[in-house]
Amino acid sequence: MKRSPSINSGKNSVSNAPFWWEEAPRPAREARGLPANIEVAVIGAGYSGLNTALVLARHGVNVAVFEAGQLGGGASTLNGGMVGPSFHKLGVMGLKNKFGTDRAHAILKESLGFIDYLEGFLSDENIEADFSRVGRFRGALKPAHFDAMASELELLKQTIGVSGEMVPQSDQRSETASQLFHGGIVYHDDAGLHPAKYHDGLVRRVREAGVKIYAETQVVDFIKSGTGLILTTSRGGVRQEVKAVQVAVCTNGYTGKVAPALRRRVLPLRSAMIATEQLPAELISRLMPKKRLYGDSRRLVAYYRPSPDGTRILFGGRASGLNDDPKANVRELKQALVQVYPELEKVGVSHVWSGLVAYTFDHTPHLGRMGNAWYAMGYCGSGVARSSYFGRKLGLKIIGSPEGATSFDDLEFKSHPLYFGNPWFMPWVLGWHRIADTLGW
Repeated sequence: MKRSPSINSGKNSVSNAPFWWEEAPRPAREARGLPANIEVAVIGAGYSGLNTALVLARHGVNVAVFEAGQLGGGASTLNGGMVGPSFHKLGVMGLKNKFGTDRAHAILKESLGFIDYLEGFLSDENIEADFSRVGRFRGALKPAHFDAMASELELLKQTIGVSGEMVPQSDQRSETASQLFHGGIVYHDDAGLHPAKYHDGLVRRVREAGVKIYAETQVVDFIKSGTGLILTTSRGGVRQEVKAVQVAVCTNGYTGKVAPALRRRVLPLRSAMIATEQLPAELISRLMPKKRLYGDSRRLVAYYRPSPDGTRILFGGRASGLNDDPKANVRELKQALVQVYPELEKVGVSHVWSGLVAYTFDHTPHLGRMGNAWYAMGYCGSGVARSSYFGRKLGLKIIGSPEGATSFDDLEFKSHPLYFGNPWFMPWVLGWHRIADTLGW
């Protein structure tokens, strides 16, 4: 991600670098020559690509990772560090209607294990990433939303044994000082972490396994050649070919023209975050008594949490447009933050940043093989645990291990006849949802 200059917002200068990079600054690119031949080329050095590469390398595969931008400059270090099973986009009935009862239950059960998987992985790999099972509170903006949450929770408990509880409006001060909500729901198993520390630790383990990571090295094309592939790379304007037996595309919201068939199946959306200036500990404790992760039932997702060190509030949501606009993002996110916590109206913003997530037309992540490429992508804005788990599974699929099987296998990865990878229409769609949220629809 290209680092933008700081902007000035009121009394404070606002850094356009992510808050997460304060403790985990991005490394400089290592100058090294590209390989002539490899077995597997992984495109994308985010959580998916790195976990795929780690599995492959530990099974004796000669693998290299190519990252078009700065190492850790994408969504893997730009997200909110919120870890959950990520199954609420469609809900139980939505999944059943799309995929049938048996497949829906299998997807839900496997999704519930994403958090356990990531916690175990961090422990096994000795990666210190401030992982903590703090739980998540999701506020209901309308009484009808509370009723819908209660019905969904009951279904999830019956179906897969989710650990959660409804919090009525009369008791919600135990969860949040916000008066915006009509009660809400608590998911007990959700966790928070420091995404950049996780990414840095993952990079170290991948390199220790013998994988070469080539940052600021774009794969602009790959074509079939005999029994393998020829990749054309570009670094500093210099093009070079690399031969590979197989390729794995793990680019999610940054999927470009290198994989046009996959690009047509994901909708890149910009998500933005702000960090407040340092706040008194007693203020954060009053606003967020249990230091959980937070969200609510608005159409345009909002997510917020205390920073891992407990000194700031981090608030995220959809960016003002498809391109990065720090000033507009500060304005809109601060307004949304104050809507939740009016006490923070005069609090300054220290950091603002944004990155790309990827939605799919069926609101479901996908992994598998399409044409000459393996792929894992489409995490629908909930990728920390999903992408890590899918990366491991993709690596196992590539080596032909039966352990690579998932309940997401063979789901049709749909596109739209008139969509070719440019979501030009999304500002209008998001604008409509903003209006609906404002009017309380």
